[in-house]
Amino acid sequence: MILWAGGLQLDTYAQQVAKLSPKVMAVINSPPAELKDDDSPLLRLKKERFNAALNEAKARFDLYNRGLTRIPDLIAVGERLFGAELDLYDSPEDKTHVLQRQLEVYNEAETNLEKQVRDGLATQADLERLRFNKVSLEIDLLNLKNAHDEHK
Repeated sequence: MILWAGGLQLDTYAQQVAKLSPKVMAVINSPPAELKDDDSPLLRLKKERFNAALNEAKARFDLYNRGLTRIPDLIAVGERLFGAELDLYDSPEDKTHVLQRQLEVYNEAETNLEKQVRDGLATQADLERLRFNKVSLEIDLLNLKNAHDEHK
């Protein structure tokens, strides 16, 4: 009876925890980078790294849904995934577009994580790590825009 009640509590916890924002879900459900025969060796490696981070994100999300991993693990894999995605692009315009989309994901994730902190499903430390990452992304975006404007 005690084991069943404990399992029920974990099930309820997993259902509560699994509510991630639509933009985060879109990232997790994005397709892998297509490897092409004419890719340079460097680009091929970058695509393989992105795909590995994407596959890890999907696996971690599955674990998260089952209550077997925590928010910090998702944030860490998100950092790797976003970094690998950005590295796929060379042009300032493409990089700006990617960073802007990532910032939208961070903004939505921050709102969701604030609610999870209030509900006791995540920690303030998790939220501060996400905010650090978001501000770092904003700095990168601003630096890229300033460099692009100076180049013009």
